[in-house]
Amino acid sequence: MKLSIRQLGLVSVLCTALLGVVIWALYSEYDRPWKIYQQQFRQLNPGSSAKDNPARIKQIWNEELGAVDRCVTCHEGTDNPLFLDAGQPFKTHPGSYLKHHPVDKFGCVICHDGQGPALTADAAHGEVDNWPRPVLRGAFVQYSCIKCHKMEQLLSGSTAPDGASALIAGWRLFTQYNCSGCHRMSEVNKAARIGPSLTFIGNKVNRTWLINWLRNPGDYLPKTKMPRFNFRDEEIGFITDYLMSIRSSSRGVLQYAPTGHIRPSDALTAIEGKQLVSSLGCLGCHMINGNGSNFAPDFSDIGNKVNHGWLIQFLKAPRAYDPKTIIPDFKLSDYDAEKIAAYLVSLKKNTVIPATAGIQRKDWIPGLTRNDKIKTFPNRNDLLSDSITKGKKLVKDKGCTGCHEIERLPAVYNAPDLFKVGDKRIDVLTFGNINKIKKTLKDWMLVKVTDPGSFATDRIISRMPQFDFNDVQAEALVTYLLSLREDPIPPSYKMTVSGRDRLRYEAATVIDKYNCRGCHVIGTTGGIIGPDLSSEGRKSRPEWLFTFLKSPYKIRPLPMLKARMPEFNLSEREINTIIEYLSSLSDEPYPYNFETKKEIGREDIWNGEKLYQEIFACSGCHTVNGRGGQVGPDHTDLASRLKRDWIRQWLENPQAIKPDVSMPRFRFKDWELEALTDYLMTLGIHRFIDIKGVD
Repeated sequence: MKLSIRQLGLVSVLCTALLGVVIWALYSEYDRPWKIYQQQFRQLNPGSSAKDNPARIKQIWNEELGAVDRCVTCHEGTDNPLFLDAGQPFKTHPGSYLKHHPVDKFGCVICHDGQGPALTADAAHGEVDNWPRPVLRGAFVQYSCIKCHKMEQLLSGSTAPDGASALIAGWRLFTQYNCSGCHRMSEVNKAARIGPSLTFIGNKVNRTWLINWLRNPGDYLPKTKMPRFNFRDEEIGFITDYLMSIRSSSRGVLQYAPTGHIRPSDALTAIEGKQLVSSLGCLGCHMINGNGSNFAPDFSDIGNKVNHGWLIQFLKAPRAYDPKTIIPDFKLSDYDAEKIAAYLVSLKKNTVIPATAGIQRKDWIPGLTRNDKIKTFPNRNDLLSDSITKGKKLVKDKGCTGCHEIERLPAVYNAPDLFKVGDKRIDVLTFGNINKIKKTLKDWMLVKVTDPGSFATDRIISRMPQFDFNDVQAEALVTYLLSLREDPIPPSYKMTVSGRDRLRYEAATVIDKYNCRGCHVIGTTGGIIGPDLSSEGRKSRPEWLFTFLKSPYKIRPLPMLKARMPEFNLSEREINTIIEYLSSLSDEPYPYNFETKKEIGREDIWNGEKLYQEIFACSGCHTVNGRGGQVGPDHTDLASRLKRDWIRQWLENPQAIKPDVSMPRFRFKDWELEALTDYLMTLGIHRFIDIKGVD
């Protein structure tokens, strides 16, 4: 069959086009970017040559992960320390991560995301349309640590040698701000409420303060965890009326019967109250005019917030008002409670924001005229009742019960689930009218946690409040949120959680919850209000520690310490966790080993007592059964509290254990040291010594 001239022309055009495609393909393959990078790498690396290291696609085939990783085709210097100062893609991987995570086993994508099989920069980095996981850089990469390391290990510091600081910080923020109060994190567990109980808040605060607080909590407490909901004035009015209606005159803690000793305006009383606040260690948790800690609310303006009578009763019995509060009970007398309350209510800042402007009832019921009030609400009580009903509905709708106990309202989730938020696809995210950010999950999250209202449109309602996270906090929080995804990782890659790691994690949870380091040094950090607890496991008997933490009592005279230990409502599990952790810090066995009682004669006891009472005059500083000095700790129940070995080491050289201690070093002879130790071991309800001839 002969082709026509027209057909021949078409064939020649097609052949020419095909030839062009072939030539273009050959040329583009010859000049691939990865080949150029490998050529440049050989020039930078004197020990490499084209003959020994020809241009080729390099890949890591990880059968267990089921992944192909060709990142090393361009990133050839990633595990070569000679390229620390080189630019990308030749730069050595920072830190010592690869020492514990060799490239040939882990590859790159397992940590950094991206598209492993790709060979161009954009495609390999996943920065192309429809690729769900583009490469993550900087601190965001730390999200992947959770794939193999549980949070218990990361918090203990036993793994991830270069740290996962952003991931850990994000987890802490997520926990401290109680994100799971609104967002479901599991099918079973509901997060604990972190905010104070609002049941009977009408007895606690004044209306003016509450209105200002609802308008913007940060104006009163700049470091508050309470977000800004951007309520309309009418909503503030409704919520205020509802919350102020929650009051009681029958609950004992809310009833105030003054002793008659003092008046709130008594200046001398306020001074005495200030001294008590300092001596009791309140500044270990609270801030007053720039002094103290940010663990708990700042007291600098508390006088504009709380009612005086309520405060007195709360100081006397915090758990009578809120059974779940972590505020300790200081067992204050009526007089001391009144003095502290007088000082606290005197703390008022000069700047007062007009609270009622725009929130009068005529304003927060839109469009309601005087005549309408008469028609719709025949009397003031009907008007107030309607407002309270609307306020209660707002409290439930806005998710307030996720953080606060309010009457018996149930805690409900009013926001999307987060337990797989790291797997969200881009096509299900709503970007609103924002066009200036990259269409990635990471970038969407960054905007969501810093400015959630920016996604709102006429059709999209933003319910999330404003938390005012800074850039560092936002980066950390997003890093943690990205870790909430399902990644099938082989068991051989996952680190086993050791008992020590789990203990450190559980202990950190308890210690952080009650802010133990606000007063005590534990390990390497903490306050100086109370004694250093780093070696407490070597010093104290676990059974005594349990009793003491359950119900603390005075051991040392107050001048020796700045504060006395209050009573925390610790559970038995929390107490045992603390004791086990303190034992581990001192490398002491737990459960503990009962020591063998030493058998001694009566003469040995008499010799020890004579040394204690007469020769070295220990009773001049220490009390035994109510007799003696008030300079050092009480020795009445010493044998029940302290371990024999520690007592002996302390007597031998107190400064070796506590360099700044005021107790002198007596340089005892060996027999004196032994006799004194034996005598001290008889001072206690539970004697850890057997006396010959005594049943």
